[in-house]
Amino acid sequence: MPFFRDSRHQFSLCRCFAVAALSLSVAAPAMAQVDQGSISGTVLDTTGAAVADAQVTLRNTDQGITLETRSSSSGTYTFSPVRIGHYTITVAAPGFSSTTQQNMTVAVGQDLKVVVQLKTGSTNETVTVTTAPPQLQSDESSVGQVIDERTIKSLPLNGRNFTFLAQLSAGVNTSQADTRGNAASGAFTANGLQPSQNNYLLDGIDNNSNAADFLNGTNFVILPPVDAIQEFKVQTADFSAELGRSAGAVLNATVKSGTNSLHGAIWEFFRNDKLDAADWFENNNGIKKGKLRQNQFGAAAGGPIWKNKAFFFGDYEGLRRVQGTVLTGSVPTLTERNSGYTNLSDLITGQSGAARIDGVGRSIPYGTILDPATTRSVAAGAVDPVSGRTNNSSSAVFVRDPFGSCGPSTATFTLANCNLNQIPAGRLDPNAVKLMNLYPTPLNSSFTSNYTNSPALYERRNAFDVRVDYNPSDKNQIFGRFSYVDDPNFIPGIFGGVADGGGFQQGNQTAKSQQSVLAFTHVFTPSTINVARIGFNHLHTTRTGPVGAVEGIPAQYGIQGVPQGNLNGGLPSISISGLSNLGSNDFLPSDEVSQTLQVVDDFTKVYGRHSFKAGFEYQNVHFNTLQPAYSRGDFQFTGNFAGVPNQGGDQTGRAQFLVTPRATTVPNGVSFIGGANQVQMSNISKTYDVRSYWAGYFQDDFKVTPGLTLNMGLRWDYFSPISEANGAQANFVQGGPPNGTPTYILPATGKANRALSSTANNPGLNGNGFLDLLAKDGIALLQTDAYGKALVQTQKNNFAPRFGFAWEATPKFVVRSGIGLFFNAFQNAGYGPNIGENYPFVYNFNFQNNGSDSAPFSSGSNPYGTCATAGPGGSATIGSGLSCGAFTPLAVNASGLGLQGLQFDFKTPNTISSNLSLQYAVTHNMSATVAYVYTHASHLQVGIGNNRVSQLIPANTSLTRNNSLPESPTNRNYVPFPDFGRGGSYQQTLGASVYNGLQTKLEERFAHGFSFLLTYTYSKTMTNSPDLLNGGSVNGFRAPYVPGLGTRIDWGLAAFDIRNVFHGSGSYELPFGKNKMFLAQAGRAMNTAVGGWTVQYIVTLQGGQPVSISCPTSTTSGTNCNSVNVAGQSQKLGLHLDSNKKLSWFGNPAAFQQPCVLGFNGPIPNSPAGCIPLTGGQILGAGPSTTFGPPFKRFDLSLFKNFQFTDRYSLQFRSEFFNILNHPNFNAPGFGGNGVVAVGNSLNFNSSTFGEIGSTRDAPYDPRQIQFALKFYY
Repeated sequence: MPFFRDSRHQFSLCRCFAVAALSLSVAAPAMAQVDQGSISGTVLDTTGAAVADAQVTLRNTDQGITLETRSSSSGTYTFSPVRIGHYTITVAAPGFSSTTQQNMTVAVGQDLKVVVQLKTGSTNETVTVTTAPPQLQSDESSVGQVIDERTIKSLPLNGRNFTFLAQLSAGVNTSQADTRGNAASGAFTANGLQPSQNNYLLDGIDNNSNAADFLNGTNFVILPPVDAIQEFKVQTADFSAELGRSAGAVLNATVKSGTNSLHGAIWEFFRNDKLDAADWFENNNGIKKGKLRQNQFGAAAGGPIWKNKAFFFGDYEGLRRVQGTVLTGSVPTLTERNSGYTNLSDLITGQSGAARIDGVGRSIPYGTILDPATTRSVAAGAVDPVSGRTNNSSSAVFVRDPFGSCGPSTATFTLANCNLNQIPAGRLDPNAVKLMNLYPTPLNSSFTSNYTNSPALYERRNAFDVRVDYNPSDKNQIFGRFSYVDDPNFIPGIFGGVADGGGFQQGNQTAKSQQSVLAFTHVFTPSTINVARIGFNHLHTTRTGPVGAVEGIPAQYGIQGVPQGNLNGGLPSISISGLSNLGSNDFLPSDEVSQTLQVVDDFTKVYGRHSFKAGFEYQNVHFNTLQPAYSRGDFQFTGNFAGVPNQGGDQTGRAQFLVTPRATTVPNGVSFIGGANQVQMSNISKTYDVRSYWAGYFQDDFKVTPGLTLNMGLRWDYFSPISEANGAQANFVQGGPPNGTPTYILPATGKANRALSSTANNPGLNGNGFLDLLAKDGIALLQTDAYGKALVQTQKNNFAPRFGFAWEATPKFVVRSGIGLFFNAFQNAGYGPNIGENYPFVYNFNFQNNGSDSAPFSSGSNPYGTCATAGPGGSATIGSGLSCGAFTPLAVNASGLGLQGLQFDFKTPNTISSNLSLQYAVTHNMSATVAYVYTHASHLQVGIGNNRVSQLIPANTSLTRNNSLPESPTNRNYVPFPDFGRGGSYQQTLGASVYNGLQTKLEERFAHGFSFLLTYTYSKTMTNSPDLLNGGSVNGFRAPYVPGLGTRIDWGLAAFDIRNVFHGSGSYELPFGKNKMFLAQAGRAMNTAVGGWTVQYIVTLQGGQPVSISCPTSTTSGTNCNSVNVAGQSQKLGLHLDSNKKLSWFGNPAAFQQPCVLGFNGPIPNSPAGCIPLTGGQILGAGPSTTFGPPFKRFDLSLFKNFQFTDRYSLQFRSEFFNILNHPNFNAPGFGGNGVVAVGNSLNFNSSTFGEIGSTRDAPYDPRQIQFALKFYY
């Protein structure tokens, strides 16, 4: 098994087996029946009286294991724990006939209740009962769903991923608020808790990915094929003290064991785009259907090695896939390309929006490009010497003049009269022109969303599992399993090659994972059993850009200073408002390792009416990460420098990108306006993170009466904080020890060899060294080992009581209820808040304009101002690249350096969960359940950012002072640490959520060729805790430090709240053919044609998810803003297709408006036009999630035909139809790329792109897809 390549972080193989030997030899109390179950019940006579001291014999019919016990004085008996599988029970007592109960199946985590009734007679007489016992849950109070082997193998599963079946449970929904690709791997939300709070177990061993951000696209490490899964159980609420680590759902699966008979299967699943429907956007844009070639094949077999003693099971599955994915983006128009980017008039003709009124009263069309070199200041009441027009406002304004033929004195500029947006060729940056030519030619005449491509994804997956069971006696059972997955793939960006355009999920990816487990069960007596396990997970994933291995690309486009090698090839990430990104995404290359060593032990003692369980668990978790945030640089061009000052960019980012900054040409002018608004860069370094988890529990399941069981437990969890193995991390705490002042904490270990930049040791820094700026901004430096390598303090008193009861009110009616406390500190927060990314180990620079559209980028202490390779006047042009950054600790100019932080007194996230459930046996095989479920999560980890404003400041006010000018309300420091980067990641545990849900279920167990599971959930989830992995990691709140606002204004519907959810699934053997209702006497030929057909289905209906709409124009500086719903105006939610074939969701733009811009004297009326003046808690607009996106509807169907050759051999033909009705399920409107809130504040309610939808949420799996398969069973 592979270990960390760095020898300092290897696990010793000897140490692993030493721990294993210790754990297997000590019968200390942990996780008990996580991959097992139990059988309990009562022995009665025909009058209903208890029969004491009856001999009860349990036999596992798969492997021949036998256990014996005797009934108590009250007639009760218990076998716990027992392996899942098939059993018979035989009960004998003097004076009674022996009774054998057959056809019993124990599910994972299930306590199967079997009541045996003895008839008076001779013990030589045997009464055999073949009917399975009723499936009422009458012994424990958790909420969940068991998915059995038949269901796993039969239901239509796109990709054959059994975890998708968890989504059939009540209280579960699938969320599209996912940017990590996990939704495609079966991730789900249960009872209002985030997907990353779920817990995956396989054979009782931790199967969770601890990689920094689920780089492999899954929450789990190992995914066996469906034919290898015996069954699994999803527990969504109020599970016993045996289970911990997380507060979300527990998905507990078990790999098959071999039996005394040889059995197995061979399969091939085939898919081809010739069988499939085209994606809606392929049809709409007239492009060729994406290619699909997929083969999924494999085999599984199990059987005896030594009858009744040793057994084997193994499986292999391969996947070969080539699949086109429809991607839509925005590229320069034909007019722009053909003019060599001198004619950008399409910015005006291609957009709709009210004309801008500048500071001297001139009317300028929306989308007009203004010359940055004409930027100038006009005092209040003064006449502008260039235009001759007066500034009639009460404060100074900045103005600039349009490119075109009309003079600056023009009162009303128009495209026709002034030949606007014509840029002289001599003003264009040749590097920028060369980069713009990387964009492909548009496919239509639209201004946005004018390019669609269907590049192919490639995947070549191989996986296998091997399991061996050995039962040396009825008292000792051992099993071991090894699993391996190798899954390389390529996920393309929209453009491919150097242009790329891919997001975080695109690129060349590898994922190799393996898992080992060894378990030993010892039966001291039938009522005293110990189970010990050791498990080991290893997951190694990498992702690079499509040209990551190619060096020298930036230099070909004149971009300087980009480090080469280490798979860091490719362009910087270049963000231009109104256009799709150029280059590969940030956070590439990525190289992540997740490794977990786990030891668990469980001890069970049945004593009278009590079933006592106690146990412990230990995990040692390593997760190494190489993921530089901006190793090639990130350049953002919002268009603000090329538009009307302080009124938004009007999508003029392409002009700002193209025009070279130059000295001013007008009186009172400001020179060198232009270049990038923001540049981010970082060095390349790796962190070696480690943490441990300790837990212990005690559980008592007390049968007060045969019909009433109390479940009482107490669990203790300790989650150590994350440490860097080499002490290479630092914590910036805004209220740090020892006296609550801003403190930068470094470990004392290594201090002697640690170099921190300062002017004292590097005079060239001119006061901008790290130590210089700490002192200047009032941040204390604390180098200490008092807080360990983690540099935070965490809770150790995490005691979690659990209580529940199950009351069998009648033989057909059960009442259950439970309440408990659950701790969870394993929530994946991604790599962004990792304090190992702090200086001097890793350093992320965030150089940005000071908040004004009218000041040069290089103002203040920004290093571009003094950098020899910067653009004109110290501007940050694309050509200067990363050459102005310093990437050795002593040389670092700390101005703009981002600082990461974690709350020093870190609280353990926890959830209170409760339920009240009523279950009724409608028939012997059908039950109905109604449940109310409540969860309240506290101390959730959230990202509020650091170095943010603590008061509301008028829009477009600089947040940092220009020290060369006198201090004034418009020239002062409004952030606490003005010399460092703004909005750096700062994680605190102040998030919360509340869920209320009504959950209903109607379930028919398979009998007479028929089964179904129908669930409906009506629920509501409120939170102020954005998912850390999906947009909430940094600055997830609008104004967290502003008194009177804070985080409370961001309390609202969760992004994954779905009010109405219906899931349906089932199986139906068609009643035709031999021994069926119709054609029962059919001959062989007729039976071959019409007999043996089975229909399976899955139906999912979900309401739309909440979404928020940001403000088109910033209302304040340093905070964010949400638009509001206009009273009396219907949003007219629904799909709308315009004449240009653009699909949108909002039919009434007048239903949305934004708050007015804030001035020094309060909101400014009619700024922007039509704004709503708001004050108090609504001054930054509405709370989150004030409207809803499209619903989700899907119907999957499969049709099987079984050809039975003999009792042992059969062939199954399968045809599976995913989304058989071909109903397109659209993503929420493009809040971020399609005009609703694009880079540069380009939102325009009246724009044709407002509310535009550009993709389907399940792409490339959304359109109808057909799959054929053959499976041979033996």
